[in-house]
Amino acid sequence: MRAGCREKSERRFAADTGSAEVCGSPMGEAALQGLLSERTFPRFAEEVAREVRDSGAVEVLYGLITERAEALPRAVRHRILFRGAYVLERIFFETPELFEPCIDRFCRRDFPDCSNEGMKRIFGKMMARLLIDYRPEDTLLERVAETAIRWAVEPRAKVAVRVWAVEVLLRCRGRVTWLGEIEQELLEAVGRDASPGIAARMRRRWWREFGVERR
Repeated sequence: MRAGCREKSERRFAADTGSAEVCGSPMGEAALQGLLSERTFPRFAEEVAREVRDSGAVEVLYGLITERAEALPRAVRHRILFRGAYVLERIFFETPELFEPCIDRFCRRDFPDCSNEGMKRIFGKMMARLLIDYRPEDTLLERVAETAIRWAVEPRAKVAVRVWAVEVLLRCRGRVTWLGEIEQELLEAVGRDASPGIAARMRRRWWREFGVERR
């Protein structure tokens, strides 16, 4: 990505938001906000992810979408949240070691507090992968499981959000003691008025992998 494009994004973002200053670092927050708020381009996530990685700005991106974007004007906030989460997802799966400084905050605060539906899908997918290798302390894992249950049984939630929430709960089996006591009730709630995609997953995998017999 050319530096001139990034500088243009900085200037336009500063004008749109009334920001008086533009960060002059290789990938400062103003530059990142500008890139995420403007029109996308071919291989957008790949190019921006590479720029963020090369500039050592993964934590800047993480802090932007989990904290500071909420203070931005509504016109740009939604684009920054979803696109930023999409870029973070790519970094997480391609270079997971760069996400390690964010793991505790992700489990402790930002996964449970996430309210954006587009980000929930991405965060659920990330959490399901993270829990394969990572073992949070018990209190954190219980909070993750409680959050995933809420997402899984919310009938108005997007299908992908519910699917990844159940996948998170599968990773919690055997590690969150009380989860085994509610698995039957949980799956019945998930299956109530389920979409075709969720119903298919329940038939093919979830009943069996949760070790619950269908009534």
